[in-house]
Amino acid sequence: MDENKLKVIFIGGASRSGSTLLDRILGEIEGFFSLGELALIWEEGFAKNMLCGCGKPFKSCKFWRAVVEEAFGGFEEINPNKILELQRSVARIRYIPQLLFPPLRSSEFQSRLSGYAEILERLYTAVRKVANCDVLVDSSKAPPHGFVLREIKSIDLRIVHIIRDSRAVAYSRQRKKRNPAIHWKEAYMGTSSVLKSAIDWDLSNSFVRLLGSIISHYHIIRYEDLAVQPRETILKLLKDLKIESLNLDFFVDERTVNLGPNHTASGNPMRFKHGKVEIRLDEEWKRKMLAYKRIAVTALTWPLLLRYGYFWRR
Repeated sequence: MDENKLKVIFIGGASRSGSTLLDRILGEIEGFFSLGELALIWEEGFAKNMLCGCGKPFKSCKFWRAVVEEAFGGFEEINPNKILELQRSVARIRYIPQLLFPPLRSSEFQSRLSGYAEILERLYTAVRKVANCDVLVDSSKAPPHGFVLREIKSIDLRIVHIIRDSRAVAYSRQRKKRNPAIHWKEAYMGTSSVLKSAIDWDLSNSFVRLLGSIISHYHIIRYEDLAVQPRETILKLLKDLKIESLNLDFFVDERTVNLGPNHTASGNPMRFKHGKVEIRLDEEWKRKMLAYKRIAVTALTWPLLLRYGYFWRR
């Protein structure tokens, strides 16, 4: 990694693919810092004041207060709604052609993109300073966010593409799961139809792969491998990323990790888990997913299932 640049590992892929688990594990490595899904920080953190990974409301977290002070001069200097509007005007699937091919950009789009990229750069730089870390791990997953990160010249970007069986993803996105980050009321994570899940899975994985084709360092990791052989899979990933420090002493054994406190901005509820956590493969979908839903998702996603070795899995 270029020592003069911000070192960022962007975890890309479809939702419910295990990105939070991977983020938390990488965040335990000395010199690494887990951001969680930073693309959601403007809405969930700044606008709604949802819980930080440490368990405190975002604006009450001492870490994020220090970061915001360093980056922007304090919360009172930030208008999250304006930043959200700016983000949505450049970091969406529909804008990937412009993000991929600069000649397609209008001067107005380029101005918005540069403005949003500059805001992100200030935020990342402040996190690195306050956390005193070497590598930032961003598990935002969304391909447009990764394309925006590519625009920031001060970032040494590495792409880790996490993939999970599309049928497992579709099943997971239909389960009712409480969202503890919304601390002022009982609320649940969003659900999706199998049709929407399948289309999102195809688009997300295709666009992350496209991003990886134009980035020097692109690495694929399967959720199933991470869940079955977590320590071995992480060791291989670090070697692929050419990370010199391979100290994984936070692994209690081959399948159990000791997770410390974190300040993830957003992500799966497992980001609130601390202490010893045994990593287990979640394949409930194989037993409980209705046959017609499994067939529908398979039919809609089979080319990529075949590419990534899932088509003949039982």
